[in-house]
Amino acid sequence: MRTLLCLVTSLLIITISLTAAAQSGFPDLRGTWVGTDYGVRHYRSPELGASTHHKAKDLFPEIPLTLKIEKQEGFRFSGTKSSEHWSETISGVIGFDNKTIYIADDNGFLFCRLVSPDKMEQIYLHITPEHSAAARGVMFRKR
Repeated sequence: MRTLLCLVTSLLIITISLTAAAQSGFPDLRGTWVGTDYGVRHYRSPELGASTHHKAKDLFPEIPLTLKIEKQEGFRFSGTKSSEHWSETISGVIGFDNKTIYIADDNGFLFCRLVSPDKMEQIYLHITPEHSAAARGVMFRKR
């Protein structure tokens, strides 16, 4: 009976430990990520509007960008996304698989996959009254 009690107690301790480890096992995304977006745009107006993040009307742009993740609590995080002509706030979550990353900015969405601790592939979808855009790129964390 004593052996059974010890076994049950040990299993309970292991179960609690594994549950705690699983809950705190989110990847740490904090830091500065850099990369280039390769995209395509569809314009609805001959004029560039105030919300346009670029200065030229380029159908196939290549935009260097920086993603700064400044705060993270478990699977939730926030920061900024910026390039030469703009900066905007981001909010994001880590998916249930700890590899998929979902980010919303002021007028678009990033769908990312964490390839390694310092490499993230991303697809970006963006819409404003002036244009729509889709892009993809690879981000690397600066160390």
